[in-house]
Amino acid sequence: MTAAIITASASIVVAVLAFLLSQRAQIRQERRQARLARINSQLRDLYGPLNTLVDTNEQIWEALRATILPARDERSPEASTSEWRKWRDQALMPTNRRMRELIIEHADLIIESEVPQPLRDFCAHISSLEVAIFEEAEGVRRRTLIEHPGSDFTSYVHTSFVRLKEEQQRLLGRST
Repeated sequence: MTAAIITASASIVVAVLAFLLSQRAQIRQERRQARLARINSQLRDLYGPLNTLVDTNEQIWEALRATILPARDERSPEASTSEWRKWRDQALMPTNRRMRELIIEHADLIIESEVPQPLRDFCAHISSLEVAIFEEAEGVRRRTLIEHPGSDFTSYVHTSFVRLKEEQQRLLGRST
């Protein structure tokens, strides 16, 4: 009789442990899938498009610097050319506006708990630049109130994109 009770108790303990381990594995898998879904959304809706748009504007900017823009210390609003304004207004600004829209519309997908300074600086710069462009139409030429954050912005976007892609690949590798 005692052996039967021990065998029955052992069977119950094994069944309970198997159930608990199965539940734990299921919870871990669900968390992994939720994390992967979040990363996919971050890449699809914010960091992927933002990274591509940054690359596009950087390529145009570098080509402009190599061809039509004067040296940095020689640049001034008064010295801007119609060719520069055409490139700024028709190529760079539409992309800048789209980047700002992405940041604002998808702020919930930002990796950090608060909007990082380079993103805030970029959005403020674009708003400032829009005012400067509006003033140009009225004959007033001056520098933007807020400067472009430069490499801080591009580095943040590229680094965040790569970081998310690496985590996405890690999660995909684990879940297969």
